[in-house]
Amino acid sequence: MLRGILIIVVMLLGAGLSPAQPRPNLALLDRLERMSPEQRQRALDRLPPLRRERIEARLRWYRNLTPEERTRVRRQFERFRQLPPEKQDAVRQLSRRLNQLPEDRRRAVRRGVRELQRLDEARRQFRLSRPWFRNRYSPEEFQMVQELLEVVPPPQATSPVIPPS
Repeated sequence: MLRGILIIVVMLLGAGLSPAQPRPNLALLDRLERMSPEQRQRALDRLPPLRRERIEARLRWYRNLTPEERTRVRRQFERFRQLPPEKQDAVRQLSRRLNQLPEDRRRAVRRGVRELQRLDEARRQFRLSRPWFRNRYSPEEFQMVQELLEVVPPPQATSPVIPPS
């Protein structure tokens, strides 16, 4: 589940989106996708220009996903929505903090989390306690690694690899 949430975090961080791009709202995107082109156009025409531009960018991102990616994203979004509100807020805050990191550091943090998730609990704790591992990260980044491990479940054998941002 954490991996799924991490992917949601990555989406909120920017699964395929740069940090400057808007976050996807899957409920809205699904509604727009179900509308006829005329209905969608009328709905978009009623929006202020900036909001419309953001929604259209989200819609383009969503349309570019493969059917498998859409299914995975919807499933992960549902898992995220099932979290208690305080957990959702924690994930959002963590996502914002992670998005503030330079891209190379975001990748390093994600890579470290994936690496640790593949280990059993004893090995994970051993690695987290080692200076050679901790020194890969700033104190803030290391804190993010630990927080991500708390909210993102280990990958399942059938889970796809987390896409880079």
